[in-house]
Amino acid sequence: MKKVTFDCDTGETVELDMTKEEIAELDQNANTPPTLTQEELLLLALTDTQLRLAEQQALTDQLALAISQIQIGGAPE
Repeated sequence: MKKVTFDCDTGETVELDMTKEEIAELDQNANTPPTLTQEELLLLALTDTQLRLAEQQALTDQLALAISQIQIGGAPE
């Protein structure tokens, strides 16, 4: 059976001789999202944690500024 597919290495559309089972496996793999490695998952978690910490720091800075303004007799803007 013939299967038309895109060859990422050459950048060309190619026609391959494949069995029905091979075509089904290829189609199933094409529709499956890539699986992240443990390292990629850890980096993603680290990045998420860093973003959350930055958000918390920004809120802490805003709170400290508001407290300082109240202490010197000004109203927060």
